[in-house]
Amino acid sequence: MSQPIVTPELARALNFVGMMAMVGVLIGAIIIQFYYRELPCTLCLLQRLAMVGVAVGAAMNLMLGPDARNYGVCLVSAVFGMAISLRQSMLHINPFFDKSTGLPTMESTANMPFGESILGLNMYVWGVVIFGTVMLAVAIAQLFHGQFEPSKKEPKWLSQLATIGVGSLVVVVALQTVLTFLECGPGDCPNNGGWDWWILR
Repeated sequence: MSQPIVTPELARALNFVGMMAMVGVLIGAIIIQFYYRELPCTLCLLQRLAMVGVAVGAAMNLMLGPDARNYGVCLVSAVFGMAISLRQSMLHINPFFDKSTGLPTMESTANMPFGESILGLNMYVWGVVIFGTVMLAVAIAQLFHGQFEPSKKEPKWLSQLATIGVGSLVVVVALQTVLTFLECGPGDCPNNGGWDWWILR
């Protein structure tokens, strides 16, 4: 029998790469948040939550072995994140309509971009790109059935990757949870793009 193109070990390694990509984006978002002194809005935080969901699905594949249900967690999270990203993008590209005339006008600041742009795109537009890429990657990954075959003896490097990856994910999720509570507290988030921490009010 021929060797499958994507073995269970390779699939787990690729899931590690995907998980660390999500962790990297989350770390980058936190760094940008402090660099520009701009707190994320509620929709921004929901997009970060969706990225955590994608990372958790990849972590499950890494820890437990590739499974269609784990890819399902990634896909559902990516679809949720895409919906939120598109919603926020539409809020800022749809022209503001004057209630008296019904005609579009750009005089209002209601449609100003939220936050600083990164490489020419705002964070929520990057969300569309990221979640679209995740959905495409998950769809392609499902084409290789060799990854779902029973795995042989687990290589030591895979267990090391799992420890590093999952440990990094736990730390980032814990940090994001604390930051979200310090920003929003038990109530609503400020949603004004400023440096209005709940803990300092």
